[in-house]
Amino acid sequence: MLLDYGLIVDVETTGLDPEKDKIIEIGLLEFAVYSDEEAKITSMYSQLEDPGTSLSPEIIKITGITETLLQGKTIDWSLVGSYFSQASIVIAHNMEFDRAFLMKKDEIKKTQCHWACSIRHIDWKKYGFKSQSLNYLACDQGFVNPFPHRALFDCATTFQVIKKYIHELVHNSYQKQYEIQAVGAPFELKEKLKQNGYFWNPRKRLWCKILFADQLQGERDFLKEEIYRGNLRHEESLID
Repeated sequence: MLLDYGLIVDVETTGLDPEKDKIIEIGLLEFAVYSDEEAKITSMYSQLEDPGTSLSPEIIKITGITETLLQGKTIDWSLVGSYFSQASIVIAHNMEFDRAFLMKKDEIKKTQCHWACSIRHIDWKKYGFKSQSLNYLACDQGFVNPFPHRALFDCATTFQVIKKYIHELVHNSYQKQYEIQAVGAPFELKEKLKQNGYFWNPRKRLWCKILFADQLQGERDFLKEEIYRGNLRHEESLID
């Protein structure tokens, strides 16, 4: 029996700052969730968009997208909005990044969709995974993303990675979470922070991590012992 529809989304951009950078590619993968079988893909959409600005050599190298490929291309944002309207949940790997760019589009903002993150709403460590990187998760489950950092391929990889854990992801996406900000963390310890699940927030210029309430004390202990060496200087905030 069909229970609901979900949507996996990924964007490629000209940079990391949603206030000044622009989307150059979007990928959407719609899937149906059934009560008695695995989720199944029902529809996909992908399109490039000309940002009207030059691409940096770094973005071209990472994505393989060139200015020639983008010339004259436009994303149908009305169609994208219809995908969001139908979905009961929208999933992205590193949700904060994709959502920050996409919620600037009126066609998406008005849908008031419920978001979930395939990094922080699945407890990957519990299942023995040592990294939350999308490509690592794929390889550890026995397959390879042939074109990383191309939007639709990243969506398809995300779907394959999460489909066994979809019910946990949905459940956790409705639980209260907190953001820990490692204020003043020494630069030389950034790898230790990354290994412990922290991500760099370019707007706040801080290393951050998202946690459930019952994980807070363990993280405070980690910061005190491994990062601040006896003192606590981090900040915590409830995520809406």
